[in-house]
Amino acid sequence: MSADPLLLTATFHETVWGVQDLSPWFDSPGGRIGEVWFESPQLDRLPILVKFIFTSDRLSVQVHPDDAYARQIEGAAGGKTEMWCVLRAAPGAKLAAGFVEPISLERARQAAQSGEIEQLLRWWPVEAGQVYLLPAGTVHALGAGITVCEIQQNNQITYRLYDYGRPRELHLEKALAVAHLGP
Repeated sequence: MSADPLLLTATFHETVWGVQDLSPWFDSPGGRIGEVWFESPQLDRLPILVKFIFTSDRLSVQVHPDDAYARQIEGAAGGKTEMWCVLRAAPGAKLAAGFVEPISLERARQAAQSGEIEQLLRWWPVEAGQVYLLPAGTVHALGAGITVCEIQQNNQITYRLYDYGRPRELHLEKALAVAHLGP
């Protein structure tokens, strides 16, 4: 790769929890945009991925694998640690990271299946300017009314434990295999 700076381009991704108004950062391309990825048209894959995430609803309760698990089980280049820089937060907005107290594997499984997992997570009030590091294995979720800039290892391995009744695939066993079940 050249030592010259690489100008990245924005690609817009619709999601069920996205928003229509992307101001002041972007003109809206239409639809419910949840993520804007910054990618290189010259390179297939960068080692990190920078995204803007816009939430109008809660994101799924999810977790990402570490490097060893991602390589061994998924055949991926690596796992996924991510960092969120909060750009905007509605009053009362919050995110979840980790559990209030340590729980057993079976308790986590039952809570994910019943939806009780929401009450077991540690919820943090957020405001613009805060930065959160989420190591691989951290069970987490973004609440509604938040815009973050996410910097992550560049892979899309996400294991959903709970999705608020939305009809998307869950990955309970893989999620539990990689999740840290403590605070």
